Amino acid sequence: KLGANGEPWYTPLTASWNPLVWPRFQFNPIMFRILPILLRAAEFARLVPQGTCKTQVMLQAGGIGCANGGITGAFTPMFLMVARKPL
Repeated sequence: KLGANGEPWYTPLTASWNPLVWPRFQFNPIMFRILPILLRAAEFARLVPQGTCKTQVMLQAGGIGCANGGITGAFTPMFLMVARKPL
């Protein structure tokens, strides 16, 4: 359950106000609104491929969902079941 620093596995997916902690900084409410705008501008300027903004929004929503699932104890990434339909 705990990482190398004794933190829960979902800590990188939770919000932080420290701009030096990038993976966590993007989840705070201000960056949650600003980052899509910056990515749309970069898409318009053709600095990044089209669809980058939509992909980032989807991944950010997934990260928040994973963090909420970890905080509530609904699931942990340590359990993975890979199945294949029998022929």
